[in-house]
Amino acid sequence: MRDTAVGRLPSADFRTLMEALKYCVLLHDARTYEILWANRAACELLGWTVDELKPLKAPDMSKNARQYSRELGHRWLGHAARHGISATEWCYRSRSGEEILTEATAVRVALPTRTVVMVQFRDIAEEKAVRRDLSRAEEEHRRDTQRLNHLARNNAMGDMAMAIAHEVSQPLAAAYNFVEGARGRLGRGHDAVAWGLDNAVRQIERARRILGSLRGYVGRLEQSEQLTDLNAIVRDCAYFIELRAREHAVAVEYDLTGEPLPVLCENVLIGQVVMNLAFNAVDEMAGWPEAEREVRVTTRRGGDGSAVLEVRDQGNGPPPGDRIFEGVFTSKENGSGIGLALSQRIITRHGGRIETAANQPRGAVFRFTLPMASPGR
Repeated sequence: MRDTAVGRLPSADFRTLMEALKYCVLLHDARTYEILWANRAACELLGWTVDELKPLKAPDMSKNARQYSRELGHRWLGHAARHGISATEWCYRSRSGEEILTEATAVRVALPTRTVVMVQFRDIAEEKAVRRDLSRAEEEHRRDTQRLNHLARNNAMGDMAMAIAHEVSQPLAAAYNFVEGARGRLGRGHDAVAWGLDNAVRQIERARRILGSLRGYVGRLEQSEQLTDLNAIVRDCAYFIELRAREHAVAVEYDLTGEPLPVLCENVLIGQVVMNLAFNAVDEMAGWPEAEREVRVTTRRGGDGSAVLEVRDQGNGPPPGDRIFEGVFTSKENGSGIGLALSQRIITRHGGRIETAANQPRGAVFRFTLPMASPGR
């Protein structure tokens, strides 16, 4: 560049001002895009002197990625040369190999000797990191707010559940007495009616046990655990699972271990988890062609000595994300998502864990594990 005056400011003074800039500046020839000059900030950031920068090409000083190729760099500079200005994010590579993400603006400048493209750029990696941190903090705040709202709803639901359990217990007791009275007055030769009454009693008794467990669970009363075979819990639940499955013409297969899987647990609560997972699988399969509607319930001994239960379906696969047990997920039109959240709390309270994974070749697996108990305990 020739030493020419810029207005009333001597070019030497102008060069001194350019060298003092904290903004990085590169001058490119507007026709060949060759580097003509760089200010001190650009040299310090990139690690080269002006003389070392001049022969360099885009691949020598840009990140090795498609969006920073020589062709795209020339296109960007050419746009500025034709239209006056062009801005982009460009990732330079320093002499030491460090990749520097920058915000870069190319401006066409007509000098007395030639037309140049002046590229002004600054390192924005730290700024982007701060933005990411702020974004994460905002997301965490949003999640915390959501969790607090969910806990508030859960507390309200707990109060409602206690009231409902108390109110429903009385008509259930009356219904039980009426059914028992009818069964006592029923003469011989009414086997079908007797069978229906027997099953009505079974369901009333189970409803009473569920309400009792609900009161204990919501009220945080002392646990009432007993040594039970996990397979026995599944067999107790099978009747109710199959009732639900028959409504949707879903086949349910059971593959239970031949040996007992002793666990120390509250039978009704673990049974509720088994039924919740099975009901969800049945509901998932209800919308598929009837020939494909199958749910499989299996038990096994885990490699760590735990008792494992799995419910597999052939549906759409596990839900997205990792928050399906937090009480904010449901894929059902009228669902609340609370079933999985309560299941997670029940299993965790028993020292176990619950998770989901993809089934093969299609569908989802919901699995929980419980610590095995010593039979002599």
